[in-house]
Amino acid sequence: MTKTKLNIESWNRKEHFRFFSAFDDPFFGITTNVDFTTIYLEAKHNSQSFFLYSLHHILTKANETDEFKLRIEEGNSVVKYDTIHVSPTIGREDGTFGFAFFEYIPDRNEFIQQAIQEITRVKNSTGLSFSKNTGREDVIRYSSIPWFSFSEMKHAVSFKNGDSVPRISTGKLIDTNGKMLLPISICAHHGLMDGKHIAQFLNKLSEP
Repeated sequence: MTKTKLNIESWNRKEHFRFFSAFDDPFFGITTNVDFTTIYLEAKHNSQSFFLYSLHHILTKANETDEFKLRIEEGNSVVKYDTIHVSPTIGREDGTFGFAFFEYIPDRNEFIQQAIQEITRVKNSTGLSFSKNTGREDVIRYSSIPWFSFSEMKHAVSFKNGDSVPRISTGKLIDTNGKMLLPISICAHHGLMDGKHIAQFLNKLSEP
């Protein structure tokens, strides 16, 4: 869990950070569709889970976008983690869900193997299934909503606790003339990033 503390006084976002951090609700969000045809076809060809294939792709591109690694800690300090991971929600057959923790591993097959073990842990547990890792700051909060597509979404955020962790949710794939479009909703702290940074992330998601 290696991180570096930013010097806010020399940061070119100093005023933006302090301005938005004073808001009652400093989070902003966007929802759009991203072409995941390549990821979908790869998962189908290899008889693998699209959920895990797409999540590994999303997490890889988040790790390539510095702003997704920024967190507010210890009051008004900003740190950048070297690597971020993901804490997804995992559904159970009884209709409930629990929180999981998937470590980011560049090798997709190894990532999937470890993720499957964690999914099994959550499915065999009850309640919210918290672990020592699910509450970490160096994660993306992620949820998959595969039952329907969406054009807008509201994420739950704990403002009073100084939360600054980005949220990402995805919906049901949309088949548009053979293109598989994935609805994706991103919610982030405006003191740490702007629309431009989310655009950079989305552009990377469109890459193979």
